[in-house]
Amino acid sequence: MKKIPLLLDGAMGTELNNRGFKTELPLWTADANITHPDLVQSIHSEYIYAGADIITTNTFRSTSWTYKRAGYNNVKSKMMAKNSLYSGVKCAQNASKGMVKIAGSITTLDDCYVPESFPGRKIALDVYGQTLDWLIDAGVDIILFETMGNLEEIDIALSLSSEYKKPIWLSVIMNDSKKILDGTYLKNIFSLVNQYSVQTFLLNCNEISKTILALKNIHHFWDGMWGVYPNLGAKDYSNDYFDIISNNKFILGIKNILKHDPYVIGCCCGSTPMHIKILKKQIIKEYENAFEN
Repeated sequence: MKKIPLLLDGAMGTELNNRGFKTELPLWTADANITHPDLVQSIHSEYIYAGADIITTNTFRSTSWTYKRAGYNNVKSKMMAKNSLYSGVKCAQNASKGMVKIAGSITTLDDCYVPESFPGRKIALDVYGQTLDWLIDAGVDIILFETMGNLEEIDIALSLSSEYKKPIWLSVIMNDSKKILDGTYLKNIFSLVNQYSVQTFLLNCNEISKTILALKNIHHFWDGMWGVYPNLGAKDYSNDYFDIISNNKFILGIKNILKHDPYVIGCCCGSTPMHIKILKKQIIKEYENAFEN
């Protein structure tokens, strides 16, 4: 019998944008946890109501490196990042009320669409170590490294996370069906991943068709738990996502992915609680026998 996949939530950044919060790099949505926590919490709540089993904290850019790039000094950047991160986790916890799991989001230190912007090993060791300590202390259930596209950065992140007794999820962004964004082949990614205690391997923030093409390469090198949360953009690597695919195209893509029996599935940029509700309905249809039993 097929196992019903866990349902991850959808986008936070583009949804905040849709509701009037101005998202600009480098901070993206980090300040929303400080200035608009009720809005962040309400979006989490809507995803839970739509059927999500796991929600992702709005901590994608809540690092001292991000705030330093935004012009803050060392002391202020650390204070602002910590405030943003703890508030972001609290927003998720308030929405969850213990009903769903909370994944603590960490991404690349710099622009996730530009892997060569990686700021170097020393900075990465300091910032990832600090951010992981905060997320664990704040009480997340899962550590989620997402939209990772640089091999060296992935290695550092996973090496630091291995000391924590939390499930580690790694989600990469693809350049094509065989390589992550920096050009590293998936087989080399899995050679690295197998050295660490990664519970679940995922793909995120690629459009659905590219995600589907990459699945066979995942299955060739990885026999562990896996998942996807594609973006809904008509094209990859865009920061606005105003041009998203139709619901019909979304449903067709999701049906295709569900045939491969993911452990977890959700949506990335451009998605809304409506898309998670649609996804929940498709899961029920695809796995109706499992639900009945």
